[in-house]
Amino acid sequence: MKMRHVLPLLCALGAMPLAAHATDYTLDDGAVQFSAPDAWTPLMEKHDGDPQFLALQVPGAGAEGTLARITVTTQHVADAQAFDQFMSEQVAKARRLPGYTGGASNDAPARKYSALENKQRNDYAEYYAYRNGLGLQVRCIRPQSAPAAWASTFDAGCSAIAQSVTGH
Repeated sequence: MKMRHVLPLLCALGAMPLAAHATDYTLDDGAVQFSAPDAWTPLMEKHDGDPQFLALQVPGAGAEGTLARITVTTQHVADAQAFDQFMSEQVAKARRLPGYTGGASNDAPARKYSALENKQRNDYAEYYAYRNGLGLQVRCIRPQSAPAAWASTFDAGCSAIAQSVTGH
């Protein structure tokens, strides 16, 4: 992983000590690369076939049973029209979540909304891009009830990963 990808993430997570370590991740045989703090551990992953994904659990969201996570998904798409279909399917999936409410701003770069998961309201941010025959999605999910300082750090980390993966 190039330092230009690691440094913005570490700077965005300013609450972390300077000696914090980052782990490098790749999908689609290295076509997609990003880094995340070591404390953000893999929750689920699929590195073969299509689609591929990696879900990272982000600790410290608050009460027992809360689960904050960032998922990076890649899917091979033939062209821009197939990418639009990939994105439309993901947006439709989000709209079917219980308690879905669209956010105040769904403009680029992030599509933001909230929904219920295990009776808990969560905030979502999704970033999409089409690059080199791949549809890319970064999806960040955190409890609305998380402490403000933690939520700010999570959002900065989410944005840094999205920038690294999607370019915005």
